[in-house]
Amino acid sequence: MRGSIYDDVKLVGGVSIAQSVSGSSAVDGTSVNTTGYTDAALHVYAAAASGSPSAASLAVTLQEAPDNATWTTALDNTGTPIGFTLTPTSSAQENVARIEGLNLNRQQYLRAVITPTYTGGTSPASVAFAEIVMGGPAQQLPTDSNVSNT
Repeated sequence: MRGSIYDDVKLVGGVSIAQSVSGSSAVDGTSVNTTGYTDAALHVYAAAASGSPSAASLAVTLQEAPDNATWTTALDNTGTPIGFTLTPTSSAQENVARIEGLNLNRQQYLRAVITPTYTGGTSPASVAFAEIVMGGPAQQLPTDSNVSNT
């Protein structure tokens, strides 16, 4: 039986974003090369917003690229973008999304993107940490650079 990240088999982490996010512009994380791994998880933690905003949200999406340059939104097998929204208005928030099919029907490079939205407050910001944790056997697997359906 083949192991997976969900069975705690061989974990290798890749930090995508670790910084303060403010304003309303998307923050692109650094890329993670998934060659040799079978599955992964996107984990994001956001500290409570500073600056006393009345509302805060961080839209987190996963992007993928075949060449580490041509980024598109990664979709699951239902066509839904992989990601979630955190609302760290007054308390810390975190969430995890599964990423399956690495190097089979998922493109080779992955990164997290966080787009903040704040209402009110004085220079509101949140410290955010996004990581892509990969698992499965470290072996060369074929890469499909055009199709992603998991």
